[in-house]
Amino acid sequence: MTTRVSASIAILLALGFLWAHPVIASPGQEQTMDRLMVYGNGFMFGVQEPAGWLGDWEKASALRSNIIFFPKGHNLHTAYGIIRVRVNKKKDENTAQDLAADMEVYRQKYPGIEFLDLQAAHPRYPCFPKLFLLEGKFHEYVAYVNPGPDFWYMFSIALNTGKARATDSELVAFRTVVGSLLALGGAQETADFDAALKAADGNLESKKGMKFDADFARKAGPWLATAISRCTKGLPDSELIPFTLLIRVGPNGNAEEVMSRPLTKVALCLKPLFAAKKHPKPPGPSWWVKMEIMIK
Repeated sequence: MTTRVSASIAILLALGFLWAHPVIASPGQEQTMDRLMVYGNGFMFGVQEPAGWLGDWEKASALRSNIIFFPKGHNLHTAYGIIRVRVNKKKDENTAQDLAADMEVYRQKYPGIEFLDLQAAHPRYPCFPKLFLLEGKFHEYVAYVNPGPDFWYMFSIALNTGKARATDSELVAFRTVVGSLLALGGAQETADFDAALKAADGNLESKKGMKFDADFARKAGPWLATAISRCTKGLPDSELIPFTLLIRVGPNGNAEEVMSRPLTKVALCLKPLFAAKKHPKPPGPSWWVKMEIMIK
């Protein structure tokens, strides 16, 4: 199989030597490298499955969540010890105020409740963690994570451990989930695909644009070869059709947006990887890069 990625690099892959693959689950969830991909009406996000824990989106709806995580062998007849992740619509970007408002609701409902500081963070998004504690009743570990103004939603992550405090392993799992969240779909796009494509083509008309395109492809080459191997493993030929990826790179090298046409299974698998990687710093802000991927 030959995979061609833009005009800058060519990657040769042999189907017989592919050693890993994405696990395609039923609609709503896919395994993409080290993240589960969860998607629904108007949103898509990636999240890492903590070591020794299982992610499940089918059972999540019973807990009013989009995906839940629980230790292997956990008794699912109780909600205690389960990490719940939910997408919530934002009113504005003041997530701290949203958390404060919810704390006030709990204060009115549960006199004597305490709100303690909690150590949890996200490497890219504002994160607001708090422990809701009512002694002798419940310990609710909560974090609100806001992927920024480009997205219409925020994440709510919660872990209720009942009367007992969370164990070290539960806290590690909770922090893993919080820190690994990656918003992918549902962005409030500033441009449609055609406009972004035109911008990417225009960027190639300058010497600095051509140099950045080569630098981008050169840095992506080593990991992209492995990624395409994994993302194509086991797929029928009908899924191995060409597609175009557009990546909007911010001033610090982070991917601000990733778009694809058409949105194939391979493209769906690659999008969160481009979103999570650190790319070269572009010659201008919000710089569009085009990658045409053809698999034969």
